[in-house]
Amino acid sequence: MSEPDFDRMSKDEVITWFQNTDSLAPVIRSMTPVPATGPAPDAPMMLVSIRLPVALVEQLDRIAGESATRRSDVIRDALTGYVAARTAPVGQHEAEQALDVLRRIVTAHTSEGHADAA
Repeated sequence: MSEPDFDRMSKDEVITWFQNTDSLAPVIRSMTPVPATGPAPDAPMMLVSIRLPVALVEQLDRIAGESATRRSDVIRDALTGYVAARTAPVGQHEAEQALDVLRRIVTAHTSEGHADAA
């Protein structure tokens, strides 16, 4: 028995085939695998529409293809990283560096003030 050619069959022929078949093996063999995208997100999702330059979308599609994921997953990961970096608390090392810079500025400013008084 030959395999059905679903691409060439009419809608009625496909329905008739499904009603009369005992095995879905031909359907399963005709399917192409879809890349795994990982587990579904736990948080509820909201649709957000934005406009992006065509070149950026092409780059996103290329990245998605290379990592076997969807464009929206690439965008979501990038935005998650961006927001995390912008909202992360300041670490001790960063705070010490900022204090060091402030100390140098204050020292330089105070030294200039004393030089003017002399």
